Order: sequence, then C-alpha cells, then structure tokens
Amino acid sequence: MRLKWYGTATIHLEQNGTSLLFDPFLPLSKNVFQPPLEEFIETDGIFVTHDHYDHIFAIPDIVKRSIKQFNIYCTKRTQDILISKGVDNSRICCISPGDTVDLNPFEIRVLKSQHIKFNTGLIIKTLINSRIIQYWRNIRRILDAVENSNAKMETVAFDITVQKKRILLLGSLNLDDSTEYEPGADLLILPFQGRSDISSYSISIVNRLKPMKILLDHFDDTFPPLSSTVDIKPFILLMRKEFPDIPVLNTHASAEWISF
Repeated sequence: MRLKWYGTATIHLEQNGTSLLFDPFLPLSKNVFQPPLEEFIETDGIFVTHDHYDHIFAIPDIVKRSIKQFNIYCTKRTQDILISKGVDNSRICCISPGDTVDLNPFEIRVLKSQHIKFNTGLIIKTLINSRIIQYWRNIRRILDAVENSNAKMETVAFDITVQKKRILLLGSLNLDDSTEYEPGADLLILPFQGRSDISSYSISIVNRLKPMKILLDHFDDTFPPLSSTVDIKPFILLMRKEFPDIPVLNTHASAEWISF
C-alpha cells in the first residue's frame, strides 16, 4: 500500500490500482504545497470525515472535472451541504457509524468520532493577530462556508484494512467517549491542529489508541488566518519520552508516495 499526504487533512491511499481520497482540500495559501488536481480527479472514491470547509471545499470541482464515476462517502449532514454546492446526489453514498464500505482491496469501517474543541488559548491567539488583516481576502470565503457548518456536526473516523494492514484515520483531533476503538492500528493518522496545548492533549489520544506508528497531518498553514503552522517537534520529543516504541513518521505535504 502507498500513501500520500497532500496537506491539510488530505490523504491519498493506493493499492493494486485502486485509489482513495480522504478529506480533499485545495489550499487558500500560495505559500504551501499545492496538490495536483489531476491526481484528485482520477480517484476511485472520496471519503469525508466531517463537513468543515477545509475537508469538503474541493469536492464540487473534483466531481465536475472527474474522469471516473466515483462515489463520495459522507454523513447525511455533509451530503446536504454538497448537494447545496451542486454535487449530484447520485454520486453521494450516505454513511453512518457502524457501516462498512468494501472497495477492493480496501475495507473501510465507519466509526463515530468527535471534532476537536478549540481551547481559549488558541482562539485568542487566532483572533488577536495581524494575520487577520494580512489575509482578509480569505475571511469572506471561509465565512461563507461556515454558514453551512453546524455545531452538531456528524464527525466520523475511518478504520481502513488492506492486506492485513490497518490504518485508523481521524479527521479531527478527538475521539468519541462512548465508542470502542480497536487499539494497535499499524498506522494512526492524527490531525495536529486546533489547540494551544496540542502536544500534551494528543498524548491522551495516543494512549487510548496505542498505534504501531503515527503520521501527523493538518499541521500546515493552508487557510490563513484561521490555520497556522504548528510546530510538531514538542510532540515528537514528548512521544519519545512517553511512548519510545511508537515512531512518528517524518513527512511533509507533497506528491511523494510513502510505502506502507
């Protein structure tokens, strides 16, 4: 199996000619890696963890330009938003926690999850910042998308199995307290954005899931001023202290494949 992280929470998995995209997004900033749209439109399926702007923004354009009749797998709330943005309902498969999607050779189990709760420190740092003025052009686009968001959003995670390997993919840095997550995934994809105390906060999630390896995503500054570049070094150092046997993969947003 091969994997690419394109930036934000956009993950691309490929095995035996089958290509899947998770939470595709095209950055608003020109200062970060720009994913190749031609690879997006050749996908065999898109999976969405929740309805936030930075997880669904690119989907209508991908569908419009696609060369394959792939499906989009998302919750009912996300389905409604995509339809309002012009996506044909026939392309959307509504999913719920407990469902399983088989796209040979991938088996994707849908798990209930939760979105991260932004803490006061991060909110103050984001709002009282000169970047608000610097990137004011992005504010309107983001606010237009926020109009469609819902405090009671449906957030899911995906437990992906292929050739006896398991990937647990989170779309946001939080878990559902009432859901049992099978520990020991071969790879945990962990979105690293959303709190000022993110390193210590993430350790509790790692302790609950106990993966074999970790890949961090979403720590780049793709939609300023609401996003920011997050320093992952403190987390890596803390992992070496608390969980020395769980490596954090050293990666960056690019179009390069990672063999897994």
